[in-house]
Amino acid sequence: MARLNPAEACAALRKGGLSLRPEEITLEAREDRWLVRLPGDRMAWFPANARGGVRLAADRRLLRLLAERCRFRVPRILYEAESGFDLRAAVPGLCDPFALYGRIANDPAVARRLGHALGLILAEQHSRIARSDIAGWLPDRVPWPEPVGWIRERLPEVTDDSSLLTRIGRVLDIQDALNVPDGDRVLVHGDLGVHNIAVDPAKADLQGIFDYDGAAWDDRHHDFRYLVFDHDREDLLEAAIAAYEPAIDRSIDRWRVRLYNAASAICYLAFRRGVAVDVRHCGRTLAEDLAWVRKAVDAVL
Repeated sequence: MARLNPAEACAALRKGGLSLRPEEITLEAREDRWLVRLPGDRMAWFPANARGGVRLAADRRLLRLLAERCRFRVPRILYEAESGFDLRAAVPGLCDPFALYGRIANDPAVARRLGHALGLILAEQHSRIARSDIAGWLPDRVPWPEPVGWIRERLPEVTDDSSLLTRIGRVLDIQDALNVPDGDRVLVHGDLGVHNIAVDPAKADLQGIFDYDGAAWDDRHHDFRYLVFDHDREDLLEAAIAAYEPAIDRSIDRWRVRLYNAASAICYLAFRRGVAVDVRHCGRTLAEDLAWVRKAVDAVL
């Protein structure tokens, strides 16, 4: 992965009309790309290798398509360099997934309001982009969870709970055998959750969605899987479905949503191979990952 330092980023950004000092920006390595956070609700993305360049090109193309066809906010492309980097206007608002999770868990009104807004956004996204619009440059499968074989190989090195592993195996078998009707295949975000939305800091009203790097032409139910939380109330999910179904006259199978939630939880557990028990990997300790998996598996079986 090619390195990028703040001075190099600032020099490149001057071509896009920005004059910034290295101390005014921050760099983050992001799987074949560099995210550069800038003042004023702006960001830049730089490819770190050829694969990163392809990913950014597809991302820009999709963001422009969404901006053309849909009314909700997504990051806006401000400048695109021939070298492959771009400058974007971020979705305004607050992105604090842990705080927002707490508000959803403790305030049903916030959960219902946010769920309603997400349901309407998904209705637009799923109905206004056709297969022909993205054929050849977006995949036909979401990148997460990983293939079943990848998951099965790693799980025994993460937990020795034989009963849980047996139940996980049953869920993986179900997921692997699932036949998705063509009518349920749409443009999905692929990673829609509180970590990829921006809200108004005061009321937690939805401002927009970002991070379409995992987008694919896949089962619409994937975009509801992270609206299932580990507390008993399901206000967010139910409000999203209640807004979504009449908007495009399509029904959502709650069991399939829970299946995808379980498959994702299982994959995160497998992703912990080689990670210490108390380390918050992808935001959770091993105990927290196991709790999520057990609850999710119970909901499916």
